[in-house]
Amino acid sequence: MREVSVDCSAVAGPGAVTGEVRKTISLPEESRNVFITYSVDTADEMIQFVGFLIGQGFKPAIDMFDNPIRRMGINKWMDRYLNDKSVLIIVVISPKYKEDVEGGGDDEHGLHTKYIHTQIQNEYIQQGCLNFRLVPVLFPGATKKHVPSWLQNTRIYHWPSDTQDLLLRLLREERYIVPQRGTDLTLTVRPLS
Repeated sequence: MREVSVDCSAVAGPGAVTGEVRKTISLPEESRNVFITYSVDTADEMIQFVGFLIGQGFKPAIDMFDNPIRRMGINKWMDRYLNDKSVLIIVVISPKYKEDVEGGGDDEHGLHTKYIHTQIQNEYIQQGCLNFRLVPVLFPGATKKHVPSWLQNTRIYHWPSDTQDLLLRLLREERYIVPQRGTDLTLTVRPLS
C-alpha cells in the first residue's frame, strides 16, 4: 500500500532513495470550481480559507466575493453552482450552520444557507445516500454534533488541521493506493480417498 500526500514545491519524477514517485496533477478548469456554503459565524475565517483554496489553484464561489450575485440574483447564482455536477460543494460546519439549517434561519444569510442545505440534502437522497461531491469541513468551534445527521456517514474534514486530506479530496485523489493484485492463484482440488 502507498500513501499519497500533497507537496506544492516538489517537482514530478522519482523521489529520493525511498521509492517515492512524484506526479503532477492537472485538473481541468471545470474541476477547479468549488462552491462554499457557510453561516455568518465563520464569515471572518472565510477570507483565509478562500485564500488557501485560491493559492492551491481552485476557484471558490462564495457569496461575499462574487460580483455576479448583484447582476443575476442570489438564488439564480446559487442554483448555477448547485446544478453543475462538476462543482464540489464545501459545507463549512459551525454551530450557527446547524442552527441555520435546523431552525428558522432568522436572517437573510441563514435563509440562503437553509436553501442550499435543502438542495444538497435532496441531491444526496436522490443519489441513494451516496456522497459524490459534498465536502463537509468542521471549522474551529464546531464538533461532529454540528454536522447534519444525514451527512455524518461521510468523511468530515477539520480546518485547518486536515489540509492535506482536504486537498486530496478536492483534487479527486485517494490518500492510499492499494497495490495491484499479483498473479492469479491456481487451486488444485483433489479427492480424498
